[in-house]
Amino acid sequence: MGPGLQQALHRVAPSHDTAMHEPAGSVASHLGSTGRHHFYFTTVTLALCLIFAVATIMVLVVQKSDSIPNPPGKFPLKGGSCSEDISCILERAPFKKSWAYLQVSKHINKSKLSWNEDGIIHGVSYQDGNLVIQFPGWYFIICQLQFLVNCQGQAVDLKLELLINKDVRKQTLVTVCESGVQTKSYQNLSQFLLEHLQVNSTVSVVVNEYQYVDTNIFPLENVFSIFLYSSSD
Repeated sequence: MGPGLQQALHRVAPSHDTAMHEPAGSVASHLGSTGRHHFYFTTVTLALCLIFAVATIMVLVVQKSDSIPNPPGKFPLKGGSCSEDISCILERAPFKKSWAYLQVSKHINKSKLSWNEDGIIHGVSYQDGNLVIQFPGWYFIICQLQFLVNCQGQAVDLKLELLINKDVRKQTLVTVCESGVQTKSYQNLSQFLLEHLQVNSTVSVVVNEYQYVDTNIFPLENVFSIFLYSSSD
């Protein structure tokens, strides 16, 4: 190999010593940036899934509303479709009979989560973390939680469970924090369930690492909702 070619290759190839002695701060910055990008990507993906689920639910509600005949004394809307009028949909929507929308309490001291009682509750009662069913039928149950974990070099498992009468019916599990890495990790967990419930059935939410539920940065994102889709009485 000619001397000129050797000099060109030497200029292009990175120095082995330089690669081995990259500053620790640069590596940590790269890891932090990667973690933030992963968090943003995960949050956006879960948000899109939740939007898709809610859109699917609303389509089913509209279809069910359209099948309800006009009550006596009511004139049909233009085109004969209830789906063209939002107020009509809300008046005939099956979930108006029983539904709830609650935000998590700031004072969490156990795995079974408690919720602010000043939320929206109609046709359902709330007792010690439980939503108690008053009307039998098929219910949509939705829960979303935000977690903030201060990673201390060990992996942490976050688990969210939806319980019906103390029995786990749906759960999701994710592991955060890489081994040997100390940083902050944001994680969104959500779960939804369609379940037929009887009168006095209870619905609750349990998490294994309740101390990581974020009630400061994203308090409005921790919600528990339920509504009656189809009544059986």
